[in-house]
Amino acid sequence: MTDKPARLKVTAIRAIVPFKLVVTFSDGASGTFDAAPMIGERGEGTEPLRDRRFFGTVGLANGVPTWPNHFDLSPLWLREEMEKRGELVLPPPLRRRR
Repeated sequence: MTDKPARLKVTAIRAIVPFKLVVTFSDGASGTFDAAPMIGERGEGTEPLRDRRFFGTVGLANGVPTWPNHFDLSPLWLREEMEKRGELVLPPPLRRRR
C-alpha cells in the first residue's frame, strides 16, 4: 500500500498592491506572487481582477485562492509559477534530533 501525497493547499493569502498576493502553502513554502502578467491576459475571469479593490477581495475556498466572480487559481499552478519566477521561499529543512 502506498501513501498518497497530501494535496497542496494555500493556507494563507493576502492581496497587496499593485496586484500581488502574499501566499503561504500547506508544505510550508511561501512568497509574493506578482499577478500583473496573469491579469494582463485577456479573459472573462481575469477582467474584474484589474480593479484593485476587486483584486483585494481574494479569499480561500478549501485551500484554493478564489475571487467572488468564481475565478480561482490552482495551488499547484501557483506554486510552480512562483518557483519558475524565483518568487517562492522554501521552508528550512527539518533537523533531526540525535
